[in-house]
Amino acid sequence: MIKDCIFCKIINKQIPADFEYEDNDFVVFKDIHPSAPIHFLIVPKKHIKDISESDSALWDEIRKIALRLSKKLNTSGFRLATNVGDAALVEHLHVHFLAGITKERKL
Repeated sequence: MIKDCIFCKIINKQIPADFEYEDNDFVVFKDIHPSAPIHFLIVPKKHIKDISESDSALWDEIRKIALRLSKKLNTSGFRLATNVGDAALVEHLHVHFLAGITKERKL
């Protein structure tokens, strides 16, 4: 855990959040500033700065979680997005799961 990381604090339940999904390695919770009708964050429990510190096994687990979420929420499609380096507001790897979006809608 990184002392000032908001996601580490959420994972360790120092900041309340309703988890849509949780297992030994990941949590999923709603984005507080949604960009889509359905907007969750898929976050590894281990503090990883961004994709430059990740491996293919981590991405395979994220894919599985996204597919589970889509099935559970009965979405007709979804987008996954992540930010790296200065583009990330929180320096803890997280993937945005965005659904309820039509082809015509721009994000």
